[in-house]
Amino acid sequence: MIRFLAKVAVQHLLGAIPFGPGLYQRLQTRAVLRTSDILPNVDSKHAVALNHLSLLRNVGGVAASDVKAHLEIGAGWMPVLPLTFRRHGMGHQVLTDITRLLCHDRVPEIARRLAAIDTQALNPDVGMRGGADPLADEDMVYHAPVQVPYAVPSGAFDLVTCIQVLIYPPPPAVRAIHEEAARCLRPGGLYLATIRLDDLYALADPKLSRFNFLRYSSATWNRWFDNRFTPLNRLRPGDHARLLDGLPFERLAWRISGGGPRELEQLARIRLHAEFAHLPPSELAATNLTFLLRRV
Repeated sequence: MIRFLAKVAVQHLLGAIPFGPGLYQRLQTRAVLRTSDILPNVDSKHAVALNHLSLLRNVGGVAASDVKAHLEIGAGWMPVLPLTFRRHGMGHQVLTDITRLLCHDRVPEIARRLAAIDTQALNPDVGMRGGADPLADEDMVYHAPVQVPYAVPSGAFDLVTCIQVLIYPPPPAVRAIHEEAARCLRPGGLYLATIRLDDLYALADPKLSRFNFLRYSSATWNRWFDNRFTPLNRLRPGDHARLLDGLPFERLAWRISGGGPRELEQLARIRLHAEFAHLPPSELAATNLTFLLRRV
């Protein structure tokens, strides 16, 4: 708990001073891209990207080589997913983010690691052509900082991905992202998203329950804990389903992880706030949501 409260206090302090946001981003980038840590991180993200390709193929009926245009909402620091998709035959890719995080100078290193662990790729030299901009060499365009709606034509994409992004924005912004995905997709195009549902502060404080953030009312959370650096929305699977209501999508897959004995034990460690007490344990103790939708 002390680590959690200390991190929140530091985030609030940095958010209140002029140079604070830039300093926090530099420290976070350094932590994410430490040379000693980057290769295991690439490996784990590559495994996730292969799982996504499998879902697209086996449930969506679409191979990577069938996708001529891909929009990624929230590219993050390391473009492992788009590089893996490109290695497996995907076409033009547009990567976006609300903050400029992606480190272009690490792309060749990431590409070399992918070449070592991914032996089934159709395009084995992706990211290693030696140009000044390794993403542009692979028909990838990076736009940041940008907000939805994007300056792209309607119906321009075969695939939209939003990977571990929707844990952060408030509900109206989540809805706006879904609406933009629907606008950008051609009829029959696919929308793939994954969303963590547990408390990210528990990653830095092992004494915290993975669902610690469900202890607080919305007013208390927004006043004391929510901040520009870790703006967790605390939405549960049912909330995410409701935010898709009325949009032109057909549900192909809706997969919820968690809710087992280990997660229920973590949930039992906290006293739920009344705002969440009406929800079933399966909703409360969910840890991840993956969905695949088809634009109709």
